[in-house]
Amino acid sequence: MNIETAFSAIPLPARQAKPRDRGITMMIDWGLPVGLQTDAVETAGLYIDMAKLAGSIAGIMPKSIVQKKLEVYRKNDISTSQGGLFAELAYLQGNIDPFLEEIASLGFSAVEISDNLLNWSLEEKKKTIRRAVDDFGLKVLGEVGKKEGVLDDDQFLADVEICFEAGASKVFLEAYELFSGDEIRSELIAAIVERFPMEDVIFELPVVILPGVSREFKHKVTGWMVAELGTEVNLANVEWDEIWITEMVRRGAGGESSHAGGAYQLAGFESVES
Repeated sequence: MNIETAFSAIPLPARQAKPRDRGITMMIDWGLPVGLQTDAVETAGLYIDMAKLAGSIAGIMPKSIVQKKLEVYRKNDISTSQGGLFAELAYLQGNIDPFLEEIASLGFSAVEISDNLLNWSLEEKKKTIRRAVDDFGLKVLGEVGKKEGVLDDDQFLADVEICFEAGASKVFLEAYELFSGDEIRSELIAAIVERFPMEDVIFELPVVILPGVSREFKHKVTGWMVAELGTEVNLANVEWDEIWITEMVRRGAGGESSHAGGAYQLAGFESVES
């Protein structure tokens, strides 16, 4: 889809149009009111590919509101999933089957299967993903990483491999594992992109509700990811009011000149780390 933008005389690096298979941006939805959600996606929906109803929010929200929210996303060509922690809760209760049934009946585009807190074997994770695909006809988004404790590099990579073997179409990579404090696990990130297709993995950005995470650090991580992995890196956990700045960072037009191939470098600015 070709969209006429303002200031067409000022060229910016092009991006693949929706539906994108790379350079995906997932917006995290912490229960946005439907009116605000509608405004957000009608304004910036060109740059929102996926939306996640975070955590277990869908389980405490009136069913009619969940349906309205899913319809707003659907009309704007934005795929949807629930928070992986909600699936973990259903599994631990022994209610994974009715959970998967309702994910399908409500019209979510996909189900997220994670083990952020759940302590299960990779074989059980693999089995659950396969059942969601084979028995319920669901598209599965796997997630790898813990919110408490840290996997070593080999464990992390093996977990990603299991998700794909089981039938996950894409795999989210838990931000808590990759970015902690001021540290970025750059060697693990390099190993991930060497081993798996970039279009199939989605890097979660740290969310500011976590202790010690600021918006400044999140923005720093976004810039680092784009500078290191390129404009078309898949990013998740972007807030509704961060969509535009994230898109500017992708195109190297967000006030930094460190992005090779970004607008500022192409215009002749020298590379300066922010």
